[in-house]
Amino acid sequence: MATVKYYYRSPKENATLTVRLMYRYNSKDYIIGANSEILIYNREELLDNPNLSGKYYWNKQHNAQRLKDIDIINKRNHLSTILNRLENYILQSFTYISPEQANKEWLQGIVFDFHNPNKADEAPNTLIEFIDFYLKMNTNLKYGTSKKFITLKNKIINRKNELTRGGIILLSEINDNFRIKYQKIFSDYNINTINRDLTNIKTLLRYAENKGKEINKEALNWKLKVDKTPFVYLNDEEIQRIYELKNLSEHLGNARDWLVISCLCGQRVSDFMRFKKEMISKTKNVRGEEVMIIELTQVKTGTIVTLPLHKTILEILHKRNGDFPRPISSQKYNDYIKEVCKKAKIIEKVYGSKPFVNELGVKRNEYGTFEKWELIASHVGRRSFATNRFGNVPTSLIMSATGHSSEKMFLAYIQKTQRDQALSLADYF
Repeated sequence: MATVKYYYRSPKENATLTVRLMYRYNSKDYIIGANSEILIYNREELLDNPNLSGKYYWNKQHNAQRLKDIDIINKRNHLSTILNRLENYILQSFTYISPEQANKEWLQGIVFDFHNPNKADEAPNTLIEFIDFYLKMNTNLKYGTSKKFITLKNKIINRKNELTRGGIILLSEINDNFRIKYQKIFSDYNINTINRDLTNIKTLLRYAENKGKEINKEALNWKLKVDKTPFVYLNDEEIQRIYELKNLSEHLGNARDWLVISCLCGQRVSDFMRFKKEMISKTKNVRGEEVMIIELTQVKTGTIVTLPLHKTILEILHKRNGDFPRPISSQKYNDYIKEVCKKAKIIEKVYGSKPFVNELGVKRNEYGTFEKWELIASHVGRRSFATNRFGNVPTSLIMSATGHSSEKMFLAYIQKTQRDQALSLADYF
C-alpha cells in the first residue's frame, strides 16, 4: 500500500515542503521524494509579518495536540486541506502506472499537474515533456508499452545536450537529420534498439499531429526495420536432462526445480516465484479425472490465469512435502540456472545475445554464437513452454496459459522455424 508524507527539509526559515511517496513492491521498499511546491506562509503573509517561520510552525505547531491561537488553528486547517488534496492526487495518479514507472521526475510532474490543472491538459511542444503528456493521456497502455516510453525518455534526457543545442528538442525539429543524429549518438546500442526508439518517437509525433501540434512530415515517412531478436529455448529432452540432474547443491537444486516448473507452466519469473501451495486446488477434467490447478493474476498484465499442473511439477511438490521451491531474487535465479544448464551439458552452439558491461560501465547486449547455457535467463521457461507446445496443442489453449492477448504477439514470441511448422502440419495429413 502506498503512502504519502511531508517533511520540512530546508535549513531556511521559510521554504517549500518536501513530499515523499513510499510503497512496497516485489518485497522491496521504495521512497521517492519531490518538491511539493507548497509554502506554509506565502509572500503576502511574510510581507505582513517577516518574523513568521514556516520551519518553526511545521516542527512545533502543525501537529501540536492543544492549540489555542486561532490564527495557528486556521493555518493548520487550511494547510491540511491542501496537503490532503495533493496526497489524494498523488495516490490516485500512482494507481494509473506500474510501480516500476515511478521515479522522482514522475512525482515532480504529478505535483506540477496538481498546481497547474489547466496546463496539465495542454500538449507541450518539446519531446521529453510530450512523452509524459502521452503517457498521461493514454492510461490504458499496457505495462510493457508504458515502460518503453519511460525508458526512451530517460535515454533522451541523459544525452539531450548531444542531440540538440541547449538540450531542448522541439517536436517540429524532429526530421531526417534528427534521425541520423540519433542513430549516431546511440550507436553503442544495438540497431534494433535504436530503430524501436525511433519508431516510438514516430508514434509520438503522429499523436502530436492529431493534437494539432506542428511537426515535420519527414518523420512520418521513416522506414525503420527491426529484425527478430534471436532467443533460445529448452526442448523437452533438455528439460528432462535438467530435471534428472543429481548431486546439486541446495541452492542449485532449488533453482533447478524452479527452472523445470517455469518450462512446464509458461509464466514469467515475477509470477511463478509467487507460487504457493495455497494457490492449488483440485477439480475434474472433461473425462471426469481429478486434476490439480493453480490460479494466479499475472503481475505484468493483470490477466487472470488458471493452469493445470504438469505431472512433473506435482513430483517436485511431492518431494518438497507439497511446497514449491524457496523463492529467490531474479538476479540469483538467472545466475544459478546458467550453472544448472552448464552442469546438464546444454552446450549446443547457438546464435543469440548475452549481457556484458562495456568500458564505460554500461550494460549492453553482445551478439554472437555461444554455448546455449551461457544464454539461459529467466524468460527461457516461458518461451520453452510456448515453443514446445506449438503445433501439438491448440494455439488458443497455449495462449490462455501464457496470457498472450493476440495470436500475432504469440507467434512472434515462439521460436519455431518454417520447417518446424511444416513438420507439425504434416502430422495432420
